[in-house]
Amino acid sequence: TSIILTYNYFSLAGCLYSATQAWRVDMPRNIKGLLNSCLVIPCSFDYNRYPPKRADRVVWYQYVSRGYPLVYDNWYPGDVISMYRGRTYVYTSTYKKSCTLEIERVNWNDHRQKLYPWVDPENVGSSTYAFYDTTVTIEVIGQPQRPQIMIFGERKVGNSVTVQCSAQHTCSTRPPTLSFNIAMKNKKVIHTQLSDGTSKTTLTATLDLETDLQVVKCTVEHPGGKTATTSETLTAQCSILPLSISSLSTEYLEGVASQVTCEASYTCSNNAPVLTWNYANMPVNTRDIKSSGSSRKTVSTLAFTASAKDNGNYLTCSARFPGGQTQQKSTTIWVKRNMLNLDWSFTTPGSVTGMKGSCVIIPCKFSYSKTQPSGLQVVWYLYQSNGRPDVFNQKQSNILSRYNGITHLSGSVSDSNCSLKIDRLDMSHNEDKLYPWVDINPITSYHSQGHSFLDKSTKIFIDHAQEPQMSIIDAPRVGNQSKVTCKVQHTCSSAPPVLALSGIPGADRTVDSLLSDGIWERTIERTWNVEEDHKKVECNVKYPGGQSAKSELLLQVECEY
Repeated sequence: TSIILTYNYFSLAGCLYSATQAWRVDMPRNIKGLLNSCLVIPCSFDYNRYPPKRADRVVWYQYVSRGYPLVYDNWYPGDVISMYRGRTYVYTSTYKKSCTLEIERVNWNDHRQKLYPWVDPENVGSSTYAFYDTTVTIEVIGQPQRPQIMIFGERKVGNSVTVQCSAQHTCSTRPPTLSFNIAMKNKKVIHTQLSDGTSKTTLTATLDLETDLQVVKCTVEHPGGKTATTSETLTAQCSILPLSISSLSTEYLEGVASQVTCEASYTCSNNAPVLTWNYANMPVNTRDIKSSGSSRKTVSTLAFTASAKDNGNYLTCSARFPGGQTQQKSTTIWVKRNMLNLDWSFTTPGSVTGMKGSCVIIPCKFSYSKTQPSGLQVVWYLYQSNGRPDVFNQKQSNILSRYNGITHLSGSVSDSNCSLKIDRLDMSHNEDKLYPWVDINPITSYHSQGHSFLDKSTKIFIDHAQEPQMSIIDAPRVGNQSKVTCKVQHTCSSAPPVLALSGIPGADRTVDSLLSDGIWERTIERTWNVEEDHKKVECNVKYPGGQSAKSELLLQVECEY
């Protein structure tokens, strides 16, 4: 019974165990080796009694009926049989109890060979453990197994999936190389030892799905040059995104062409749609664009010219895809009217001249081509290249500082009068250009592209006091009555200049008259009895702003005899 127990071995996970002996050797019973590659036979040992003196002394033998042909012996390498000499190496360790054997350049002579290890053969005998009863049989194969491909993730164009390629082998010291046929990112290689004594090398990478159909190939190349390839056809779902419409502005200028863009985004080139607009009579340009990754676009650009009647309507882009799918996207048209198309017009002089410190009135008349709306308010603006500061508005708010508190309407809006009065002129107003706005809608609701108020603005000039003009009506004759006049033009009827005559006694008469829009004339006329010693007459004019001027007229008095 004891003899049977001593040599009763059983197989567990490919390894042999002794039921009664103090030693154990773990290694596969059978193992495959690839032609021209290397073969690593994993091997380990353990014991609970009779430890070896040199745990790192491991010798491998060829199993034969008689003798002990050496496969590896680092003490006696010259005694290794010729078929293995120079091709074997054992990975030993004092602490790890390893007896792993590596065979280089596997050839057909290795096929069906049975090998076994012996630990510390000089000190551990067969009575302690019969090492030759634990053998491994080599099977040489001419071609490697094809690698396996596994793909994880949602297969949709534009997404990324994880691709794994793995190959089993028996050359763990020099594992094979794996490669894909298409570019991938985040590549990572992992080597794993399997329980049956073989190894597995796995290449993991990230693939961006740029098309709906791709063939993924993985090639394994083993030491010695043997290769194998496997492939998998990857079918991905195409995506079509909603249409989008964009323009440079939320408002369209009346009469001015604006670019409006409609974009259809999709992930498969065979899904390129046909784009159309509901304003089909306007110029349009369509092109296909491939952007980054799998993203593709069909872009239609419409040169849209809005009219006043388009305001509030919808601008619609329609897409028809090859599979019959359709999409629509609309945007509301908001039209900013052109000032060239106003329903009203106005007339003002090209310029007015006023005295510093005095007032000036800019005459203004307006008319509507249709019925004049009620509730009109007049606003006056300063013309400049950027912006339009208020010079006058009926709320008297946000007025330009140099005009604040000195501007008023001098006429009635109901009488179509938009005349502006400016009090207390000073040099800061010189050469300012002003224009009116008489509309029920604010000026900001219109655009002035292609139109300027410059040609209709009124330019202000600030002048100094002009000398009055004097004249005599009847030739002065001693003993008779005669008349002399002094006149001056001005622009402020509410505060006219003051005229005064000196040098001769008499009675005065003052007359004011309107010469033209915004220009008045004040005249003083004196009647006097002519005397021989009346030599000259002087006229002085004084303006409300303090400016003054004078003129002098010499009298050529005639005697009767």
